[in-house]
Formats: sequence, C-alpha cells, structure tokens
Amino acid sequence: MYEWVKGSVYNMVTTLYPTNITLNSSATSHFKDIRWVMLGLDRENYKLAIRPVTKREIDLRLVPMDQLHKISIGKGYGRISHKNIMLEIQSLLGKSVDGLKLATEFDEEQNLLVIDLKGEI
Repeated sequence: MYEWVKGSVYNMVTTLYPTNITLNSSATSHFKDIRWVMLGLDRENYKLAIRPVTKREIDLRLVPMDQLHKISIGKGYGRISHKNIMLEIQSLLGKSVDGLKLATEFDEEQNLLVIDLKGEI
C-alpha cells in the first residue's frame, strides 16, 4: 500500500531578502490584477501584511499615495522591493533575512496576505 506524500505546490510562501519580499506563485495569485500594495508591520505579533490596492482605490484616492509600494509580478512569483522595510524586519528579528522562507496565508475577511515573521519554513 502506498503512503501518499503531501505536496507543497499550493502552499503560500514568502521569501525575504535584504532588498525585497518575494512571493511564490500561490501567494502571488491574490495579486493577479494588482500593481500596487500597502505594507503593514505588526511588531508586537511579528507579522507583515501586504494589502492589495486596486486601480479604482488609487483613482479615487481612497489610500494615502505615500503608502503605496509597487509589486512586480513575474512568471511564478511576485516581488516588492523595499530596502528600508527589510532593514526594519531584520532589526525586529535580530538576524539577516537573506533567503528566509516564511509561512504565509491570505486573510479573506481583511483582504490581506499575512506573513508570519516567526514562521520559518
């Protein structure tokens, strides 16, 4: 009898580098038609949230323009380059984040991709 091994193709994973946040294809699927995001850092609970921002929200100025960050969507990944937030995260964690893979989930209710900064994979 075979014991079937769980796959990881649908797991959402975020990888942190010194200059950017990279999302795997499963995490990127929530940003399909999105070009701008907002980043939120919860220092107390060690969480990073990425909120997709629609073109309509931007056009209607429903979000502060100085809080927008560009997300680049490639084939199988999404990337947000922001050296300052990466320095803040490294400071919060007290370690380098070069290639740090973290557990990620999408909160449908709040429309946020939530990265557990303590959820190293």
